[in-house]
Amino acid sequence: MITAPAKPEPFVPVLSLRPVAVKLGRGATQAFQAEINYLEGVRYLRQPVAWRVMETGGGTITAAGLYTAPDTPGTYHVQVRRDDFPEVTALATVVVK
Repeated sequence: MITAPAKPEPFVPVLSLRPVAVKLGRGATQAFQAEINYLEGVRYLRQPVAWRVMETGGGTITAAGLYTAPDTPGTYHVQVRRDDFPEVTALATVVVK
């Protein structure tokens, strides 16, 4: 009996974010880290993620994930999204005192 080769499992993109919650003073900074899995055999020149602050006036974040809190206290959200799988996102909450 001849058996067909096993079908490879479909790739499931994963994205995790650290930290997921942080409290900062006004103007303080926090480095966020995104961790992703990669397709087998695919190599990237840079990690394929994009960062953004969800709320207008909620601070700024660099392409490397360095967040700077605004001068206005409140609760804000940092989102990271995979460039290669844009539907895959993760969210962190930032409370600015």
